[in-house]
Amino acid sequence: MVAVALAVVPPTVGAEVGAASRSTTTVSASLTVAATNSSTLPASFWGADLRVYYPLGAAQALAYNSTPLSYVRWPGGAVADAYNLSSNVITNDDGTTYSPPSNLSLFAAWCRSVGCHAIVQLPAEIDRPATAAYEVAYVEQVVHFVPSYWELGNEPALWHHFGVAWSAWASTQSANATPTTYAAVVQAYASAIHKVDPKARLIGLPGVGTGGYGEAGWIRATVQRNGPNLSAVAIHVYPAGGSGVGGTATDFLATLAGHGSLAYRAPLDEAAIAQACPRCQGIALFVTELGSGTQGGPVDPWMGSFDDVPYLAAEAAQALGSGAANVDLFDFQGTYNGSLLNASGVGTRDLVLYADLLGLLGPAVRTVTISSTASLLYATSTVSANGSVHTLLFVNANDTLSVHLSLTGSGFPLTGAGTLTRWTAALSTPSSYSWTTSAPTALVVPPVSVLVVQVTV
Repeated sequence: MVAVALAVVPPTVGAEVGAASRSTTTVSASLTVAATNSSTLPASFWGADLRVYYPLGAAQALAYNSTPLSYVRWPGGAVADAYNLSSNVITNDDGTTYSPPSNLSLFAAWCRSVGCHAIVQLPAEIDRPATAAYEVAYVEQVVHFVPSYWELGNEPALWHHFGVAWSAWASTQSANATPTTYAAVVQAYASAIHKVDPKARLIGLPGVGTGGYGEAGWIRATVQRNGPNLSAVAIHVYPAGGSGVGGTATDFLATLAGHGSLAYRAPLDEAAIAQACPRCQGIALFVTELGSGTQGGPVDPWMGSFDDVPYLAAEAAQALGSGAANVDLFDFQGTYNGSLLNASGVGTRDLVLYADLLGLLGPAVRTVTISSTASLLYATSTVSANGSVHTLLFVNANDTLSVHLSLTGSGFPLTGAGTLTRWTAALSTPSSYSWTTSAPTALVVPPVSVLVVQVTV
């Protein structure tokens, strides 16, 4: 992947200063890389939420094409339930309206220009199946744009206007859905949409809105009632977004190993899909929103610091081993810490992470086992489609320990030309060096840093 030729937004927290005070204590770690592939990433795997609030142009195309992204979710997040796609009008909670600078036609043209695949969200909070069917017909038959998937709403546990038409929305309303009532919405929407497009692929659950709390129950209710009509269900993953999380860097990074993480939730959610419809085939688990934390919480400053880079890299390592078929970063552009572009369209550190580090990963995944006394270490290994390029991603998300990483006997190939790319809080951008015959066998990985080793055999 070619290095991103974009300016990088400076941190909102002095991450480099903080790094200087971190411990230099070093512990050992060794790896075991499986000899065979455990899975192959689907074409839908890498994605991001593309929000309707920002115009689309050359800067966005450059950023998109510099990354491994293949999917975009639009109009992105909670706006989906308030947005009339055909009229380009957003209804606010208090009933006022707004027309955003982007629109369906502009999005469709931009998506075609960069070769993206789309997950288009439909408004489900209003519980109007006929409106959803009309929108599908408008998108496919008038704009002549056929998304890869249609997603039904966004986070129904947080709805305020369930069953209320946009024209009657008021800020005093507080009606949300339950697993049972949302499952009924999906059933009605699926029937209406499939009358317009029998081949439409539906994502039945668009995240819950309560993190992992109650998630499996929502999945079971939705899949049990709608299994044969669904192509996927989706969850939203922000491990550092919980109300009980403290505000230090240590608190922030520790959530990677908590119950809000994808590594913890994916097995439970995949089991819930299987239990709800044992005979259903191919209902995938999507992560249509992925980030570190939620905006405005106690960890918000660390989301805007360098610490977000190893955090997201660790989440990527978890995602590659989770069985998820789609993982969409929230978001592509916005004021949200963790976006690839800021509101002005300038690239952030997280764009560099995706373009210059995660973009090196191949499609075939091999399981990596880490042996160490240190916690918060993450790794994955991939192989290129032709089998010649092996890539190791290693993340040290521990903010107090350096790691002496041994690759000897790991099963990762060390003979051949290669490149090592590393990024620490002390470096403004990743640093790389190459060799022609053999890879280093031992490496020191500082606290909160990311390492990628790539060898061609």
